[in-house]
Amino acid sequence: MADQFIVTIGREFGSGGKHIGRALAKELGVNLYDRNIVEKIAQELDTDAEHLHKYAEKKRRLFFNRTVNGHTTALEDHVIEHQFDYIRRLADSGESFVIVGRCAEDVLRERKGVISIFVKGERQYRIGRVMEQFELSREAATEKMDRHDKTRRAYHDHYCKGKWGDINNYDLCIEASHFKTAGTANFLAEYVRKRLG
Repeated sequence: MADQFIVTIGREFGSGGKHIGRALAKELGVNLYDRNIVEKIAQELDTDAEHLHKYAEKKRRLFFNRTVNGHTTALEDHVIEHQFDYIRRLADSGESFVIVGRCAEDVLRERKGVISIFVKGERQYRIGRVMEQFELSREAATEKMDRHDKTRRAYHDHYCKGKWGDINNYDLCIEASHFKTAGTANFLAEYVRKRLG
């Protein structure tokens, strides 16, 4: 796999998409980009990463911001644009990588060598993972999962042309419940290798 390739991973909350992305990057021998993009942007801007994380994957709030002559006061928009610019620069660098979230499948849609994947999971499987990971009751885990999915959908659909989770926007949608994290990552690594020849 000498040529550049980029694997983008969209995911439902609780599906294990982040962990699958990490395992896939390791299997393919490339870097993983996820929340660490915000840390790198914070270094470039000489600002606090935790402050930027508050706005990193969220749609701007309409009633708290203004747009004048095409320029917005919304911090969400500014952070998103920095993320999109960073993703494009990564792609321009020639590096192969795996990236989780950040609307990457839309930002890099026209690039050669991009493979876009959406990871989903059966509802009860996802609730169980959220309960275990965050030590929550079933009710609290369900509320958290639904809230995060709603936020991700709103963020994605505001900044992207395609709809979040729509099979027409991805090369492959996979149900992680059946293979769990390691099995799904292994399946995807084989898929990527076959796609790249």
